Amino acid sequence: MNSRLLLACGIFGLSLTGIQNPMPVIAANNRSINSVITQDQFVSGNEGSIFDVSLSLSGSDVDSDEPTEIVVTSYQPVKTRQDVRDAVNDLLPQIIDTVVVDISSLWDPITGRVNLAIPIEINTRTTNALQMSATGLYPITIGLQQGKTVVSQFVTFVERLGAKLTMPNTQDDLRVALIGSLDGDVTRQSDSSTLISNNDRVSVAQTIASLEDLSTTPITLAIRPEFIEGLDRSTLEDGDLLVRLQSTQSLTILSNTYVDVNQALADQSETIFTEQLRLGEDTLRRLLPTYKATRDIWFQQTPLFGGGAQMLRNLGARNIVMLREASQETKGADVDRPPTGLVELQLPDGGVIDAAFVDIKLSAALTRGSQNPRGGAYLVAQQILAELKMLRSELNADDFSTSDHGVLLSTDSGALPSTAMLTALRATLQANSAITFVPLGDLLSTMTHEVKDGSRLTLDLAQDADVPSISQQLFTQTQERVDAYTSMLAPGDAQAAQWKDLLSVMPARTLSSTQRQSYVDAIWLQTFLLGEAISTPTSTTFTLGGRESSLRISLRNDNDYDVRVRVRLTSSKLAFSAAEQVVLLPAGMTTSIEVPVVAKSNGSFPVSLQLFSPSGNVAVGRSITLTARVNALAGLGQLVTGLALLLLIIWWVFHLRRASRRKLNLTRSA
Repeated sequence: MNSRLLLACGIFGLSLTGIQNPMPVIAANNRSINSVITQDQFVSGNEGSIFDVSLSLSGSDVDSDEPTEIVVTSYQPVKTRQDVRDAVNDLLPQIIDTVVVDISSLWDPITGRVNLAIPIEINTRTTNALQMSATGLYPITIGLQQGKTVVSQFVTFVERLGAKLTMPNTQDDLRVALIGSLDGDVTRQSDSSTLISNNDRVSVAQTIASLEDLSTTPITLAIRPEFIEGLDRSTLEDGDLLVRLQSTQSLTILSNTYVDVNQALADQSETIFTEQLRLGEDTLRRLLPTYKATRDIWFQQTPLFGGGAQMLRNLGARNIVMLREASQETKGADVDRPPTGLVELQLPDGGVIDAAFVDIKLSAALTRGSQNPRGGAYLVAQQILAELKMLRSELNADDFSTSDHGVLLSTDSGALPSTAMLTALRATLQANSAITFVPLGDLLSTMTHEVKDGSRLTLDLAQDADVPSISQQLFTQTQERVDAYTSMLAPGDAQAAQWKDLLSVMPARTLSSTQRQSYVDAIWLQTFLLGEAISTPTSTTFTLGGRESSLRISLRNDNDYDVRVRVRLTSSKLAFSAAEQVVLLPAGMTTSIEVPVVAKSNGSFPVSLQLFSPSGNVAVGRSITLTARVNALAGLGQLVTGLALLLLIIWWVFHLRRASRRKLNLTRSA
């Protein structure tokens, strides 16, 4: 190893705009290397080629006693993807050469920028160049020298091309597809208000900014319908975010359930999952009219079980893209998680569905690059590029074609990488024509199935969701109550829509049991108050005048809107020609109902009155007991009394006439 002094040459006018500046690795020094602004990804195989790299430094002015020398070291070329990851984690191979650059005259303390131009030597050994005698991908460390110690150091990579080559091989392009999600906490609260957290607002703003900046880069996005509907219901500021999302381009949208459905609940009820999917698709169609969500591809971000995979297949999914967490219940996935091909997932009905795995190592890198990493997002992009180059080399070494293999990129959480990370990655891959972004659908349609022991690689899924589940009975009862009380109101009633909106978010996986119960309580309280505003008769005793008569009942509706109810009367001593009837109760009015009855006997006996929803399956209000008094013979008694009175009158008439005749006869005799 030679230590040489090199005066850097060449200053390149690149802007610092958008470059991340993380905290220095060594806090004791004010001066540190913040990030890589730009660098060459390869150097030609000619003697004296230049490796250009621009850095962002922080610290005091050049007249201070802080370090002013940058150490650049090359190491033996890496051979595998694992070698790349080891180097990134500071497990570097053997050192080849080192040069020391004095930056005292190069560093701009205002911008913090330093542009380095490092000559490369191949067949000669000089005092001012970095040796790269063989072709390959070289790890390069760049750090500040303080005394005999190198501090604030990071690792990047540069490819040395073959003799007299000035561009890398552009054959056998490796294709990569980018997939992410746009999601957040449930926005509709139990009081029907809308709440979007600041964290979610920042996250969606960053995602939209990325889509706007990368308008020509194909990106596939799984959008949570309830979340963007929350943007539409929320403030003008949030509404502007939705408008910006509607204006994006080069975006493929995947179908998604309205909320992130609790997996165990979905396994219990395919109906719930299907309704959530349809509601989600309807919401996406309404709020993003220029896009058409596709069911062909499903993005699975949580553990997937056999029942869930079967439902997805039954509902039209043809490919499942799985994050690392999604494959936790996939037997053998840790060993047989191919980074570039398809596998088959065994379904409970004996069928299979194709699946592809997001590359978990690159997911970790993209996640790290989105979190203010050491060296900045652009440096992480170089490290990702190095791993992709090694992956392509490994495919070629195994006689695999890149035309039917590819790589799926996302973060560990499934969210899109940060804007800075995506911008840096796009710039890096665009500068390397051997690795290209393609739409996810195009990649999946051409990916080959992985083969193991002469057959397609098939993985088994666990059949039971061993995760906390919400009570299906609780959800079903609440849904029945909503449907019943909705049938009491006019079509399109806003209150009924409000209940259904609350019900639609109850299956959300992210809700705690306490939060979920608050939605149930809100629905039950509102429907209870509706029923309590309907008054049943205050007088509970009725007298029927004969065997066949009518029972008159008065119902009052104190709600501000008309309602329909089913009136049900039951009694063991009365026969009703219409024991049940649906009646309309106008708002703020009392309505009389006449029910024809036939008495089976005379006397006093109870009659039960209960109001129901028009469907008849849910009781409304409390049941009351009326008392009916019936004397089936009362009419005959009145008839007998009348006849007796008539006979009495006839007798008196006869008696008076007889007495009168006697008196007349006596007079005549005298």
